[in-house]
Amino acid sequence: MEKYKVQVTTRKNALLLIAATMLLIYAGLVFYRGGLPELPSFIKGFHTGAFIGFELCIVFFLVKYRKASKNEAELKKMYIEENDERNAVILQSASSLSMVIILVGLGIASVIAGFFNTMIFYTLMAALFFVLIVFFALWIYFAKKI
Repeated sequence: MEKYKVQVTTRKNALLLIAATMLLIYAGLVFYRGGLPELPSFIKGFHTGAFIGFELCIVFFLVKYRKASKNEAELKKMYIEENDERNAVILQSASSLSMVIILVGLGIASVIAGFFNTMIFYTLMAALFFVLIVFFALWIYFAKKI
């Protein structure tokens, strides 16, 4: 359990680093906004909402990890949850199906967008190619690993 406690501490430190980095980047971009192109208010609102949501997720996990670090029973419970084979199978099944749905959805959306706007078409195609590259890279990686 001591090894897992170190792992949780490492996660907490990584999350703190990520949260601080995101805060600095966001604050820097907001401060420097005058030198950037003018954005519609919807995009500014989306940026703010995404940043706040991201930071809240990090705070949630930080609280969870801190609570588990101070309580041995909570740490053991979290360890069991993470290493439960049923959860791993459920996650793997959901990931496989979602990957297929994402690939098909991006493919269909890019074909439809091609009839209306070339910029959206190229954007969706780039997203599709990115997802495919990540998928095949991970497939090759895990095929060699196993």
